[in-house]
Amino acid sequence: MFNEYPYQNVNDLNLDYLLKRIKKIEDQIKGIKEEIEAEIFTWVQEQLAPYEEKLNQLIKEVNDLSEEVDDTLTAYDQRITDIEDAVNDFIAEVQRQLIEQANALSDLMDLKIENNNITLMAEITENVGDLFVVLNPFTGTTVTIQQMIDYLSSLHINDGIDYDTMNTRALTYNDFNALSIDYTDLTLHGNTLYV
Repeated sequence: MFNEYPYQNVNDLNLDYLLKRIKKIEDQIKGIKEEIEAEIFTWVQEQLAPYEEKLNQLIKEVNDLSEEVDDTLTAYDQRITDIEDAVNDFIAEVQRQLIEQANALSDLMDLKIENNNITLMAEITENVGDLFVVLNPFTGTTVTIQQMIDYLSSLHINDGIDYDTMNTRALTYNDFNALSIDYTDLTLHGNTLYV
């Protein structure tokens, strides 16, 4: 029983031997532990391999889907930009047409107002003499202002012409211009010259 030890003396145990033996057992345990860890690692790798493949496939699909979503979003962004541009162009065209129509309407209104003013002035000018009447102190009759002016002119100018006489002779402007007379001659000798 004591032959296992290098010394036969039981009282004198060989500590070196025990340390070597413990070291050897530790090395064996360490080796067994490393083998078990290697086998566990291999087994875990084998068990995880199908899931890792599936995981890699899912990651690839997610990346592909992400790229597809990015492409779709980019396309939608471009469509939105195109629609915004088209709407802005349409609004600008409508504004341009409205401004053009407003300017045309303003010009038309200005023309209508101008024509109306001309018509009003013509009516007022034509009828203003008949609206205001005065009493002719020489005849005692009520006459228009134009008739009064004509009457007073006839008192000072013997060969003058009044408006009614000019109107009945109905000369055109070219006829009047061909007479080559000035207004003084027309006033003093119009009855004789304006024929």
